[in-house]
Parts: sequence; C-alpha cells; structure tokens
Amino acid sequence: MEQLKVIGNLVCTPTGKQMFLRGTCIGGWMNMEDFINGYSGTESGIRKHVAKVLGASKSEYFFQKLLDNFCTEDDIIFIKSLGATCIRVPLNYRHFEDDDRPFEYKESGFSRLDILLHICEKHELYVILDMHAVQGWQNCHWHSDNERGVSMFWTHPHFQERLARLWVEIALRYRDRSVIAGYELMNEPASGTPNGDHPFDFFDQYHSNWPLVNQVYRYLVDMIRSVDNKHIIFLEGDRYGRYFSGMEAPFDDNVIYSNHHYVPPGFGPGKYPGWYGADHEQSYWDRNRYIGEITSSEGFAYAGKYSVPLLVGEFGAQYHGPEEQIADRLRSMNDQLSVYSELGLHWTTWTYKDTGIMGWVTLDNDSEYMKLITPIQAMKKVLGSENFTALYAECPGRDLAKHLSDLIADVSGEQYNKRSNAFCFNYAALTGYAAAVLQPAYARCFTGLSEDDIDRIMEAFHFKNCKINSKYVELLKTYLQG
Repeated sequence: MEQLKVIGNLVCTPTGKQMFLRGTCIGGWMNMEDFINGYSGTESGIRKHVAKVLGASKSEYFFQKLLDNFCTEDDIIFIKSLGATCIRVPLNYRHFEDDDRPFEYKESGFSRLDILLHICEKHELYVILDMHAVQGWQNCHWHSDNERGVSMFWTHPHFQERLARLWVEIALRYRDRSVIAGYELMNEPASGTPNGDHPFDFFDQYHSNWPLVNQVYRYLVDMIRSVDNKHIIFLEGDRYGRYFSGMEAPFDDNVIYSNHHYVPPGFGPGKYPGWYGADHEQSYWDRNRYIGEITSSEGFAYAGKYSVPLLVGEFGAQYHGPEEQIADRLRSMNDQLSVYSELGLHWTTWTYKDTGIMGWVTLDNDSEYMKLITPIQAMKKVLGSENFTALYAECPGRDLAKHLSDLIADVSGEQYNKRSNAFCFNYAALTGYAAAVLQPAYARCFTGLSEDDIDRIMEAFHFKNCKINSKYVELLKTYLQG
C-alpha cells in the first residue's frame, strides 16, 4: 500500500493521486460501548462486574472471545466490497497501558491491533488509529470509558505525558506501515469549563480552553514527529469535535482536521424532510439545511481558511423503531451523504456493527447472546440509562428525570436553560449512575458459563451470524462507489 500524505487540501498517494478517506468506525471493538456491545455503563465497569461473576480468568476469556469475533477478516472483506477506502479504529488506552504501571506497554493490545493491520493490508483498506479513551479522560462521558464523570486529562500534566508517550510507542512500532492512514490524537476532546453560570451546561455556557488545547496538540504532534515524519495526524475540534474558532493555524503540513456531525433528523422522531426540536425551538431540516449546517460549521470554515482537508469522523442515524421512521432516517442520511460528496469531504460513519441501533451490520436478535441480555435491554429502555435504545421507547426514567431536573432549576431560581439542564442531569443520573447500577444484572446473565459456552455465545458477534442492514448498506454503496 502507498503511504498517504496531505498536499494542500488533498489527501494523496506519493504519485499525486487524490484519495478520499471514506468508510466507517469499528466502534465497540478495542473501545467497547454500551449500545454497541449490549451492556450498560462503561467498559471498565462492566469488566469488573463480569469478573465478579465469572472469575478473573474466565472473564478475560469472555471479553477476549467477544473481541475475537467482533472484527475479523470477513468484516474487512465486507467493508472493502462496498467501496470503502478506510476504517477508523477507536482505541482504549487500557489495551496498551495499565494505570498502576504507567509508561509500561502491553504486548497483548499491540498483538490484537497487529492482526487487524495485517488483514487490512491484505485487502488494501487504510486504517485511522483513533485514541477514543485517553488517560485521565479527555471528556466526562461514558464513551471515553469514564466511570467518574470528571475529565482530569486537561488539568493533570501526568495524563498528558502518558498520552504523548503512548503515541510515541505507537509511532515507533508503525512508522513504516503504510496501511495506517494516520493517527487521530484523541476523540471528542472537551477542554474547557462553563463560564461559571452552570457547572454542567454543554449547550449555552461552554467555553473552550484554547491555549491549553493548542499547547497539548502541539506537544503531542511534536512528540510523534520526533520518531515519525511519515504519517498523517488527525486533530479534532474541541467540544466533541464541534469547535475550531480558537484553534491555532496549522503548524504541520501533514494534518487532517476532524469534526463530528450528529443531527436531529438522524435520531428523530419526526418526518424527513420536516420539523425537529422542541415546540419553541423547532427548525426545518432538508437537504438545503444540511448544506447550510455544514458550510457554516466551524470545522468547515477552518478547513476553508487554511486550505486543509476535513474529515467528518463521526455521524450516523438510528435504524431501530417504527419502519416509517427508519425510512425517514434513510432519507436524511441520503441527503447528508450527498452533501458530503458534493463538498468533497472525507467521512467515516458511526458505527459499523452493534446490537441493532445504527450499524452497517447488527447482531441477530435470535442469537443466544441477544436472548440472554434481553432483560438488560428492557431495563435500559425503562430507565433511559443508554442514550440510543431509549429514544423510540416509553421511558419513565427520562420523564421522571426531566421533572426532577426542572424542579432543581426552578427551586434554585437560576435562569438555566431547562433543555440543557435536563440533558446534563440525564448524563449524570441515568447514563452514569443508573447504568452502573444495572451492570451486575448484565454480568449475572452469564453465571456459570463454561469456556465452551462462551465460545458458542460470542459467535453472535461474528459477521457470518449478523444481519446486514440492507437498505442502509445499499445507500452507502452509492456514495462509496460513486
């Protein structure tokens, strides 16, 4: 495979041939997530509870077999067959380093990654290595495997240095591997704090700590460049890939900038084209809105100002719920992808495989694994402890949480945005606390399993046993092969 390089605002081969990085993210593999893998809460938390039920050795076998089946050569062949040129691979630092042994690197994580790189090289599919969960947590949410809901990465130089040294280790090992398109330094950073009016307001009062973001990014890039001048580096905007206004001008000529673009029509409910949002905040979404939304974004403006490539590293829609709403999600996705193509953007969808929410392929509901965790899926829907499975279901937990968050705002007398307040309360109380409370119940689903049982049950994650989201895949082929 040819080593890719940024030339101006293009991604090119050494001979100058332009390449578009387009494909999907392998979420749920080397960074597991609740809705993708079927548990609740964080990966670290669920591993602890499964170990209590199965014991340390058998628990390790349980997760090893899950990951062995989750991403195999069959998956890569399928992704490549649709016309994809790359995959983005989210990584959890815990596969490579333990907190109680910092700066010592684990061969087990690199061995697993090496297998995938070999397969992708065989089938000529480029790989973006994305550090999805970093030491000290770059944001406060479950998708960075954050059990505490507090981001310490930005205030503790120790964690910043550990991330830098881990990237150096990765770069030393892979600097001569052209199958790697590049290194994405961290997923969805959230550096700043609110302006003091509301400690959890992610919508109205959020301020990025741009001097710190720029300092950390420059240090990480310099550290990687000390051992690897070949690979592209991917830098995300702050505040979950959304903000670029304070990012310094490009200081390296082999960098792609990345934003994330989740939008209301992808989640619903509602007709598309149509109106989305609360009654007093509704806006009309159609293809023209997508054009305006993207071209007015800070990421697009930054890429245009400095003539650098832009990757939409995550976006997606939900394909569970009533059939008519799935049709609306597909129409929305068609417009979203057509605008990305028209604007010449690179993109990777979120996500490739999951338990029936938004994947290219999904686990079969009739599989033994899905039958075992059916009670857990039901509990999550009642409590609203998982963002994605609650949206199309009756959800008493979310309704009660909204009443309580409104009460807190009213009693305090502060002029909080109630939507923001409810959103943040849900994250703390439902996807944080309630999800953690459900973890023992998930673990107990597997009580008494033998290794042979685990082998059989985890085959549910293998491509041959999954269901292809056929309408979505046909839509994707239009833009991957076009």
